[in-house]
Amino acid sequence: MIRGLAYKNGKIYKDFPVEKIKEFLSDSALIWLDMEKPDEKELSLLNDVFHFHPLAIEDCVKRQQRAKVDDYKDYYFILLNAFKGRDVNRHFTYSEIYMFLGKNYFVTLHWENLNTLESVYRRTAESEIIFERGIDFIPYNVLDAVVDDYFPVMDRIGERIDYIEEEIFKNPYPQKIQDEILLLKRNMLKLRKTLSPQREVLNILLRHELYIIKEENRPYFMDVYDHLLRIIDLLDTYQDLLASTLELFMSQISNKMNGIMKTLTIITTIIMPLTLITGIYGMNFKYMPELNNHYGYFITLAVMGLITILEFIFFKIKKWL
Repeated sequence: MIRGLAYKNGKIYKDFPVEKIKEFLSDSALIWLDMEKPDEKELSLLNDVFHFHPLAIEDCVKRQQRAKVDDYKDYYFILLNAFKGRDVNRHFTYSEIYMFLGKNYFVTLHWENLNTLESVYRRTAESEIIFERGIDFIPYNVLDAVVDDYFPVMDRIGERIDYIEEEIFKNPYPQKIQDEILLLKRNMLKLRKTLSPQREVLNILLRHELYIIKEENRPYFMDVYDHLLRIIDLLDTYQDLLASTLELFMSQISNKMNGIMKTLTIITTIIMPLTLITGIYGMNFKYMPELNNHYGYFITLAVMGLITILEFIFFKIKKWL
């Protein structure tokens, strides 16, 4: 699917035919062409109309790549990773946005429907101000939407860590908590690997030698860069918290094991003298004076009960129970 916006003489043209693209480009109109799940015929526009480098087009087809910026002199090829879904209980997934930024055109290509990009497109279609600020102001809006979309994710990660800490003290199924911690840890590591290259993308875009980025629009890109740094700082903080939570979990498991061993040790200590008595009287000697006692069995039981009671009292005094 291909859709486009063109701005010329203070007017926005929407959903124009593909044949009009060359006309708009020759008239120096500002164009945003958005391609979602393009077929081979639609992909051919990248080469036939815009004459993009084959390597850049190949990157669009390969997918699953890190964020980057490539300078092709007449235009820039920018790759971003947009977050998909906010369920911290599942593996995080991302979708790439491929962008070509030239003097008077901006081309986006993506293989999935992205709400962040959709909201920017709708806003741009209704606002001449965005076009009036220059073609570079559109990628700023896309970058801003993509980066800001990570903030709700960070909020949910923080909430999940708090929930896990509470569950550690009361959840009777430690294996479930351990699985949640490990999943969250893997997701945060994947998130860090995704955000770090995007920080480098913004670093490159903020360099003054990039002539396509207007000087008056650089503060907007700087604002996006600041937001991304805040997200990375939050992620570092949450990683430290999660490490502490994992240590707390292991400590709780160790305490539970110590409690179990303590209980088993006390039971063993109580049974030991009783086992000694039954072992002695279980020997097969013929001449044992107590064996012929009429009340020997009851006396033995009474002695064993008294020993058990005395041991319980001793453990209580020592506060071992």
